[in-house]
Amino acid sequence: MRRKLLLAGTVAPVVSLLIFHLDMITRPGYDALYHGPSLLMLGGRGWLQIANFVVTGAVMLACGLADRRRLMAVYGLAMICTGVFVTDPQLGYPPGTPLDLLPGVNAPSTWHGTLHWISVFFLYGAAVAACLVSRSRLLIAFGVAMPVVLLLGTLVFQERGITSEVYAVLDGVCGRLIIPLGWLWASIANHRAARA
Repeated sequence: MRRKLLLAGTVAPVVSLLIFHLDMITRPGYDALYHGPSLLMLGGRGWLQIANFVVTGAVMLACGLADRRRLMAVYGLAMICTGVFVTDPQLGYPPGTPLDLLPGVNAPSTWHGTLHWISVFFLYGAAVAACLVSRSRLLIAFGVAMPVVLLLGTLVFQERGITSEVYAVLDGVCGRLIIPLGWLWASIANHRAARA
């Protein structure tokens, strides 16, 4: 049973990435270079990305608990919370939302929008920590790459100031880099655990 669960944990992040990217390129009004990945949780097909986060997170949580890998369990729980606590509309998405709307910067954030972003930080933090304590050079490289992307993005923020345009590009581009790194880490870590 443990091995089957870990194999599901190997496949689930890859399937999740596929669903995420197919939804992204077929969603009307969604611009991958401007809108963050979490915005796919909004609109008529928002249920698809919500389910994607929750189901993939449940598999990661189960893998972490079954194999006593605490950071994988935290990663899975954070992913579930990311899906349960839906982000706020922003930056023109879903269509009809003002282009300059940025909750937490120029508009109030809802309680669920705030909890969504707190969950995202735990999600990335668990992935980075797990990669850095790994004995695998590939996973350590993932663990170093994720914060480097965030650090570079933060430097852009400080240099240009927080505007909706800077935030949008940072969230859109960094999201395209960080999310795949995290999900690939989860897939590789579960694959290695299944082989052990």
